Amino acid sequence: MSQITGLVAVLILSFLALGLTFAYLSIFLSVFSLAPWVPSMRRDLKRAIGLADLKAGEVFADLGCGDGRTVFAAHKFGAKARGIELAWPLYLFCQAKKYFFYRQEDIVFKYGNLFRENLSDIDVVFVYGLPGSLKKRLKNKLETELKSGARVVSYGFAIKGLEPSKISRPDKKHSSVFVYNF
Repeated sequence: MSQITGLVAVLILSFLALGLTFAYLSIFLSVFSLAPWVPSMRRDLKRAIGLADLKAGEVFADLGCGDGRTVFAAHKFGAKARGIELAWPLYLFCQAKKYFFYRQEDIVFKYGNLFRENLSDIDVVFVYGLPGSLKKRLKNKLETELKSGARVVSYGFAIKGLEPSKISRPDKKHSSVFVYNF
């Protein structure tokens, strides 16, 4: 009996180790997208989404949505909210949070690389990215795919090469928010 218990314990620990390895690898790989996961400050979300003048019924997308807090905040504004996430554990967390707390059909989370997603139907894009990644990789995608009238909210950093229509940083406790009109 003790051999069976020991074998079960080894199998459980092996599956946990494999799961943790996959989770850490997934989060590590997300660093190569735009930025490591850094949650948006809840106190900044209403201001950031408000600056984009998000209207009910518009399509909102968070590119690299992390734990989904921005997607859920945009939904409170009446938007059809989407989140795209490359890190598998964060994507699963978003799905679980949606299932247990929101259950709304107009909230969608997609697992995948944001650079492979078509943004042509998006009205407001929310993004947190490091300055180099924003300039090199994302700027061209936004300019190529976004429709006329779309807005981009860049949380934390400006997108070099684009002229913001609004900049907000009330004080040192709050992150900078840059809004771009297309």
